Amino acid sequence: MVLDRIKFFGQRNKQLLGMLGAIAVMLLVLSISVENFMTWTNITNLLAQVAPIAFMATGITFVLITKGMDISGPAVMAASSVIAVAFITSFKVITAVHLISGCMILLLAGGFFGFINGLAIAKLKMVPLVVTLSMMTVATGLATVLGGARGLPTIPSAYANFFNKYTVIVMVILISSALDFLLTGTSFGRKVYYIGNKEETARISGINTDNVILIVYIICGICAALAGIVNVAIISTARASMGPQSQILDVVSAAVIGGVSVQGGKGRVRDACLGAFLIVGVNNVMNLIGVSDYFTTLIKGSIIIFAMGISSFRQFYFSRIRA
Repeated sequence: MVLDRIKFFGQRNKQLLGMLGAIAVMLLVLSISVENFMTWTNITNLLAQVAPIAFMATGITFVLITKGMDISGPAVMAASSVIAVAFITSFKVITAVHLISGCMILLLAGGFFGFINGLAIAKLKMVPLVVTLSMMTVATGLATVLGGARGLPTIPSAYANFFNKYTVIVMVILISSALDFLLTGTSFGRKVYYIGNKEETARISGINTDNVILIVYIICGICAALAGIVNVAIISTARASMGPQSQILDVVSAAVIGGVSVQGGKGRVRDACLGAFLIVGVNNVMNLIGVSDYFTTLIKGSIIIFAMGISSFRQFYFSRIRA
């Protein structure tokens, strides 16, 4: 009975077990190459570094499952952060109320950017890649204008003290778990998967696909804003360069490595977050062994192609078996 349960769990969680195995190998490499790496301080620091990518990978998971795409996440994160910090630093005396209000504004700004993306894609039937590419440009420009040539002032250290690495780790665990449950354990999540598998069939069956897709992009924007909350705590201010365009490669890599299909209908938040941990770990390993950033980007791009190739091969193989 116990063996049957273990076998059943393994069959249903192949992606999870594969990710955990890859992470174990990565940690082994780091522990060998870095003296005293496996300490509480180093592990918690690594987990905190994962948080921004994990939050954005969580958001893009919802989008990819619906066969959508959002490459504006890092730019939305930067623009939302700049708006919030500009608000906070506009006061001569900054209190806890201003810091809390700034966080709320940051989340609302991220949700608003996501709403614009979703409105254009779901209601106006525009191409997701074109819409989010345009939003990336607009958000970057807005962050640059609001940030000014000299940049924004720093915010009080109380903000960073509250959003310390332990708070951030707890945030990642709780928020990713809640969104994973939303995706896999609710009727809304089932609708997201239905749309990804066959949008027209989902629409005929009575699902309001436009509203679901709109909500998915709002979630993606809010997740980018959550990444902004963490990054603002790290540098105690905000600037347009917080969201480099190259960062979207890490976000998409994390989701794809985590088993989220770019062809829609498949993936979990849990596995995408593990993918983020793996991507950040790969970046650290590449830095430690002195690999150039250009080669690191090449490696991560190859990982995406490889993961997508495996996913496509599996779908082709199983479709042939069923036929």
